Parts: sequence; C-alpha cells; structure tokens
Amino acid sequence: MVILIYNRNMKIVNISDLKAKLSAHIQSVKDGEEVLVCDRNKPVARIVPCRFTDHSDQEQRLVARGVLTPPLKKRLASVSWPVPPGNVSDEVMEQVGQEEREGR
Repeated sequence: MVILIYNRNMKIVNISDLKAKLSAHIQSVKDGEEVLVCDRNKPVARIVPCRFTDHSDQEQRLVARGVLTPPLKKRLASVSWPVPPGNVSDEVMEQVGQEEREGR
C-alpha cells in the first residue's frame, strides 16, 4: 500500500493506537500537527487543528455546537456580501432550523 504524505507535520496512526493514546494525539493536534487515522493501514480520517482566530464569538459557539462549519479557504477581500438586516439570536435560528428539518 502506498500512502502519499503531502504534509511533513502529519502523524499517521491506526485506530487502536489512537484509542490507546488519544490525549497525546489530541495534544499534538492542539500544537498544530495533523493526525491521519488509518484502519488497518488504510486512511479513513484526518484530525486537523481548529483555527478560530478570524471568527467572532458567536461563530465560534455555533461551530462548537456543530451548527456551523467554517469554510476551508478564506474568501477574497474584494468580495463584499451584504449585512443581513436585524439581529436574530442563536436560539431563534436553531428553532427555525429545527422546524425546517421537521418539515413545518
């Protein structure tokens, strides 16, 4: 089997090692390293550091709750999006999303 490593800061671990040393691997991720998770030497997942420095407190809370997924790339500064009118709370937005999922 051939595994191409494009990032020298990436650690490769099998699931059993990840389970046995989870805290150590999470610390590596916190320190900026990526972890490639393999199942019997076949890549199945990648754990990467979260970088929230460019996000507001509200966006960080939404990401932490799993409501928002941050973009993989920054958009160009020349792109200007209109600011939506009003101020809707997280709770109201979550309720609207729940109602949409329930088909109301």
